[in-house]
Amino acid sequence: MTILNREVQFVQNPALGAMLLWHFAIGYEEGSRVDSATPIPLLFIVLPIAYHEAAFRFVIKTNRSSGLRTFAAKFFESKVSANDELLTIHTRSLQMRNLTIQSLRLAIMSHLISLDYKAGIAIPLSSTPPRAGIPNSIRDMLKGSGKLGYWCAGVSLHEVSTILKVSF
Repeated sequence: MTILNREVQFVQNPALGAMLLWHFAIGYEEGSRVDSATPIPLLFIVLPIAYHEAAFRFVIKTNRSSGLRTFAAKFFESKVSANDELLTIHTRSLQMRNLTIQSLRLAIMSHLISLDYKAGIAIPLSSTPPRAGIPNSIRDMLKGSGKLGYWCAGVSLHEVSTILKVSF
């Protein structure tokens, strides 16, 4: 294993992924008008956005109240065109599918998320924020994942697919 691969695994690991999925599910539930839980397919877009610095920078720079469409529009409006970053979310979601499944498995084992297989939804079991010992960079990732979930709750699954150029 090369040094670069080891460094990627240190950062892009299932434990952090489990926390990001959990915060996404919390954000989705907060943004839902009818307190509905997160559709399972949406969980597969979280890590490809959160673990990609260029894409996640747009999440951090977009206000929570702005919504998913404003977030996506920033890829095309940036001074340095980043529309290819938006177009690669789907490819990255396929590449990170196993990592997302490992992260989801860990989130379930840690009692952060529960799955309702019949309804096809992920339910956050707690919304209590982590206490101490979380670095600011990780806090930003958690906050951004929650924001992404909040945005996705405001639109349908089809609209998420169209806006982010992904298929489920």
